[in-house]
Amino acid sequence: MPLACTGINHRTAPLSLRERLALGPEAQRDVLRAPEVRELGSSAGLGELVILSTCNRTELYAAPVDGASHPPDISDSLLQLLAAISGLPLPMLRPHTYGDTGLAALRHLCRVAAGLDSMVVGESEVLGQVATAFQTAASEGATGPVLEAAFRAATRAGRRARTETGICRHPASVSTEAVRLLAEVSGDLEGMAVLVVGTGKMGRLAGLALRESGVRRLSVISRTAAHAEAVARDWGGATPLGWHDLEAAVRAADAILCSTGAPHAVVTRELVERAIGPAGDGRRRCFVDIAVPRDVEPEVAQLPGVQVYDLDALQERLRDNLDLRRREIPAVERIVSEEVQHFETWRQGMTLRPLLTQIHARGETIRQREIERLRRRIGPLPPELAAELESFSQSLVTKLLHEPTRRLRETRDPEQARTYSDVTRRLFGLDGGPQGSGMGAA
Repeated sequence: MPLACTGINHRTAPLSLRERLALGPEAQRDVLRAPEVRELGSSAGLGELVILSTCNRTELYAAPVDGASHPPDISDSLLQLLAAISGLPLPMLRPHTYGDTGLAALRHLCRVAAGLDSMVVGESEVLGQVATAFQTAASEGATGPVLEAAFRAATRAGRRARTETGICRHPASVSTEAVRLLAEVSGDLEGMAVLVVGTGKMGRLAGLALRESGVRRLSVISRTAAHAEAVARDWGGATPLGWHDLEAAVRAADAILCSTGAPHAVVTRELVERAIGPAGDGRRRCFVDIAVPRDVEPEVAQLPGVQVYDLDALQERLRDNLDLRRREIPAVERIVSEEVQHFETWRQGMTLRPLLTQIHARGETIRQREIERLRRRIGPLPPELAAELESFSQSLVTKLLHEPTRRLRETRDPEQARTYSDVTRRLFGLDGGPQGSGMGAA
């Protein structure tokens, strides 16, 4: 089937590699617009391309150019494109990648959207990220009917998983786990001064969880003052700070939770060293970094009295407290299988549509020719009888073609479908090979 995916995620690649491939919507647009990407896509026969990038994965989904009688193997091309985006040599990147083709690629996408492939099973943010990834690619003209149907199936699987099962009913998010971690390593949160750096979705959720955990002295920093003020109000009276207050805020805090969308570290060793002094100030500080790319330089952990935890550390903790969500996995897998089957039915219909159109056109041609021959032989007919003859002949052709049409549409095995299609063309004397539908250009 003309569909493939290649990528890295939290199970196959360390955070240092994942952050090199982290791409927000604007960065995705830049990649899709890049002449070298378009050139690679054209030479490799890529007709559709979507980039899915979240905190824990970067994946490329592609379909070949429409109408190719022998669709190319696009997996290697996707791997080359992933290497170009990361700036790493292919031999260095390859061991950390995975890939699928055909229905396996679609199943993987559906599992991602349903939260089954996340660090936190059943997390809700990824469904919106899947939808946004497709919308971003579509706005650049990089999608077509195959990926449109694939992402539609995945989005439907994600929504059904969340409404028909309990995969999301038991709280277990990176944000809440980050707060649990702070409570464990730093002690009583009520008496602590906690700073949240970043006002994105993850930061906002973390702030709410901190409030629910009893934190009274809570501050928030954003590059945009209005964002910090709005979030502080939502948290019930937290202190909003400007970006220029970052060093002083680190000095005043016992715990710092970072979640910005910056493309580089914003909490550097130099900044923290200025805040607490080269020898420290006798206090313990805990940094929890849930951003990708990382907000906190790893070297910050070398300073006296400082502990730093990142997403990889949280991943180890999350493995032990998701049993309730894991019980829902079989039900979600059934939903995924149903959506994969719906997609395959659609794909089969798209593949066979030209053939079925030709069959019915051939039947209509024969019907009209025989009706005309009959009229020449017996002369003009009364209008009522002519209408009856027309209706009868149309019904006869439809019923004769109904069973072959149904069996072709219901054939699930791709090899069997190709055999049936070839035999049907020969039996009906139809010219030309299979034809696809139009696709967008990547």
